[in-house]
Amino acid sequence: MCHAVAPNGDRPLSVVASDESADRLGDVVRADGWELDAYKHNPVFLWAHDYTRTPIGRSSWVGVDGSKLVATVEFAPTDFAQEVELLYRQRFLRAVSVGFRPRAFSFRKGRDGSVDGVEYTRQELLELSAVPVPANPHALAKALEGGLDAPRLRPLFTFDLPPSHIAPEDAQRVLNELRRLRGLISA
Repeated sequence: MCHAVAPNGDRPLSVVASDESADRLGDVVRADGWELDAYKHNPVFLWAHDYTRTPIGRSSWVGVDGSKLVATVEFAPTDFAQEVELLYRQRFLRAVSVGFRPRAFSFRKGRDGSVDGVEYTRQELLELSAVPVPANPHALAKALEGGLDAPRLRPLFTFDLPPSHIAPEDAQRVLNELRRLRGLISA
């Protein structure tokens, strides 16, 4: 389960930023696939995956614990960051989300054989974000990156063939849309 634990006082915020449960789109991110080295050099904590805004904090620690990506977050001494921290501590905010670059993935099959999401098996962590609305229905710590919503993504995964038989141009279209929605390429 993913969740943010807001301690009392000045202690950092402990978060489970991602776990291996399927989110609302049926996507799964495998914990043993996290690449963390680059993130550790620039451990930003953003507001709602907004790459244009000043970070609201930083991760003083991040790592994989079993099937979870966990982190410790410290908030910046800015007015907005302090407001966000207060909202966490008073439990008005509880969600945390990961921004990442997919390195390897496969399509997940539903019971009827149709594509039912993506299973990410290797991914580079780019940032962690405070978010008001999570994508993971089982927890309040993993929100969908880049403002992606189910109606927009579902048409990308309507293939009737297994991933190994998908035309390269269709696979590239999926990758490009995921990258664009995650803010890695422009629209």
